Amino acid sequence: MSSFFTTVSDTAAAMLTPEYWIALWPLWRAAILAFVAIMLFRILYRSFIMHFTEHLKQRYHYDFIDDFFRAFNHPIQTFLWILAFYMLIVLSPVDPFSQHPAFDKILRCSLIVCIIWGVYNLCDAGHGLIMQILQRSNLNIDETIAGLVSALAHFLCIMLGIAMVAREWNYDITAFVASLGIGAMAIAFAAKDSLANIFGSIIIIMERPFVIGDWIKANNVEGIVEKISFRSTCIRTFYQELVYVPNSLLSNTPITNYTQRQKFRIQYSLGLTYSTTREQMEKVCMQIRQLCVRLDEIYNDGIDVNFFEFGDSSLNIRIVCYAKAPNNSVYLKAREKFNLELMKIMEENGVSCAFPSQSIYFETPLQQAGNEKKAEE
Repeated sequence: MSSFFTTVSDTAAAMLTPEYWIALWPLWRAAILAFVAIMLFRILYRSFIMHFTEHLKQRYHYDFIDDFFRAFNHPIQTFLWILAFYMLIVLSPVDPFSQHPAFDKILRCSLIVCIIWGVYNLCDAGHGLIMQILQRSNLNIDETIAGLVSALAHFLCIMLGIAMVAREWNYDITAFVASLGIGAMAIAFAAKDSLANIFGSIIIIMERPFVIGDWIKANNVEGIVEKISFRSTCIRTFYQELVYVPNSLLSNTPITNYTQRQKFRIQYSLGLTYSTTREQMEKVCMQIRQLCVRLDEIYNDGIDVNFFEFGDSSLNIRIVCYAKAPNNSVYLKAREKFNLELMKIMEENGVSCAFPSQSIYFETPLQQAGNEKKAEE
């Protein structure tokens, strides 16, 4: 250590002489030129790059570009300052400093800190960025969830930065990482149900079996999805009840998404009375097929209209077709129009729907049985 200070004092004394500067001026000139070049680049960055990003934002309407460059603006400028002084020292003929290995570690650590700083700022300003990403994915998740994601990203950035800087200075972080692992295991065992819900919410966000506003049925609950949080999904039933279903259940149960279906199936049996003749039956079936093809609310494929069976009290016509309906309200209107057209066909052909009935036949007529009973008396 004493030799180091002796060398520093000798170098300082030599720098006060004109001969030192005349002999080593080419090296100092290279160091000063590198310093000035980096500082000029920093000035150009401040005056040009920021205006260029503003132009991109106004032209393409990408708000995240502005957020990205604002998050990394100060870290980049700070690193350019550090890099300028690093080049000035390393290229200078001051041997005790220019050749010292600690300066390389300082530069690498500065780069790591500036990158982590920019990512940290991006997560901080990224509260709105995260919401924009979720909205572009049609996931209108509550704003508090984006805040939780941002806080978790901040914590991860700090831990990653500390680990990387400690590694550059050859510090053993094994014990630190092990302690974090033990703490994480303890938290996981204590809050395993909450973690299961969190992982369930991640699965829902990634696979997107439903989004807010969808009509779904899951875990014996049917209704409209109103809210998706880290713990549960809020479903408003058709009786206007709010049901909070844990996401861990939704990730392990079948989910029926009625909103995603493209066709609504219309299927039922139309029973006509036994007084219907064969000619009437053939004509009714033919007109129902023509009705399905003619209506704009019905798809032309998948139409089945057939005289199906002789029922207990009716002649049954099996009707299968698919309605063009984006939601249940449109489907109900299409089915109403279809049913009214069916009634019109039956009225035009003089047939009617049968209702459950039962006929009773006596082996002996009732009047004859009464006379025989009177004769016996």
